[in-house]
Amino acid sequence: MNAVDIETIKRAVRQHQDEAVRLLQDLVRIPSVNHPPTGDEKEVQEFYFRHLESMGLECEIFEADDVPAFKEHPGRLKEHDMTNRPDVVGVCKGGGTGRSILLTAHADVELPGDPASWSDNNPFSGAVRAGRVYGRGSGDDKSGMAIAAMTPRILESVGVRLCGDLTIASVSDEEQGGANGTVALLAKGYRPDACINLDGCNQDIYIANLGGGYCNIDIRVASSGFSTEDLLDCFNRFRERIAEFRNIRKTDFGAHPYYGIEPRMSRSVAFAKVSLGVEDLSRGTFTVWFRLLPGEEPEPFQKRFTEFLRGVVDSGDYSLQWMPRFLPSSEIEDGHPFVNCLKDSFTLSTGRAPSVKGAGIDDTGFLNLYGGFPSIGFGPGNLEGEGAIHRADEFVDIEKLMECLETVVFCTMKWCGYERT
Repeated sequence: MNAVDIETIKRAVRQHQDEAVRLLQDLVRIPSVNHPPTGDEKEVQEFYFRHLESMGLECEIFEADDVPAFKEHPGRLKEHDMTNRPDVVGVCKGGGTGRSILLTAHADVELPGDPASWSDNNPFSGAVRAGRVYGRGSGDDKSGMAIAAMTPRILESVGVRLCGDLTIASVSDEEQGGANGTVALLAKGYRPDACINLDGCNQDIYIANLGGGYCNIDIRVASSGFSTEDLLDCFNRFRERIAEFRNIRKTDFGAHPYYGIEPRMSRSVAFAKVSLGVEDLSRGTFTVWFRLLPGEEPEPFQKRFTEFLRGVVDSGDYSLQWMPRFLPSSEIEDGHPFVNCLKDSFTLSTGRAPSVKGAGIDDTGFLNLYGGFPSIGFGPGNLEGEGAIHRADEFVDIEKLMECLETVVFCTMKWCGYERT
């Protein structure tokens, strides 16, 4: 890219800042909560479809259950109902001589919690304060939807025509271990040459992601008929044994180049949640979440964990029920041409060297496993601290939003090739 084109794009991105912020606000203000087995993505997806269509893109909106290949796809999570939870795709056709790119984001958001825990008592306000856009999904992942939609808008405004196709996709059911929207997109047959999954945080470039899922442990003891003491004692034995296994997993993660350097990973990736539900005085079920490193497969991990639990109790009984479909981990080689393209684009935009890391669990693993094309995570959300995703007062910094948009525009042009019209 020559200096004139670079400066032209930078100027255009800044000129469209207000438009990008308004689009993000509009998206945040349409609640689209994922609450398995169902979700509320339909309204925001229909809005997004109309928006992409108004830009002149070739668009379609479809439900996963209407895609024949989705029904028996190995990545499908059958426990999630996909009725009225469509995917949206818009295609900006290129000249046919360059490589293609997919920009994907997810339309669903996590539960907002008590409105009173938000500063303005409204999780979906989309308010702008101190250079930030607030609201559930502002960082995860309505910002990704806005960046994807604004990319062809920027290119069109400066008279750039890509040599390869640019495809934009907004999928449903990413949160809560879903990924059915991404699976439906792949089952539909979309196969670009590369993909940016705009679901990242901290402007890091994620070339790896964790896999994992959950295991339900059903414990049964002889009831005394009067108290839950025996049941709680059994539960505590399991909790202690799981804590031992977690320490082993910390060692596993500590040896990995993308996860050993992250203190938060050593706290969360081994077993993130343990919750107990008591059915009666003699029976209870608790759920254990786990994480898989890139290269780890679910079946050997299950056997390892099952064997580790052997002999945990000398009285009573228990059974394990694993998540029916695991979320896959994946990793792209640092130095892959597409990785280099995104890294160079980030530096071109910000003047900074990018931070290359591994992400937590997200849909990137499905894209890499079932898509057959390199997929990288990237985005402006906050992973921890003030305004973090999934927490009250979630926000995205507008400056980071625009830097990410500029990076994606540069990467799209460099990867697909372009000409000035």
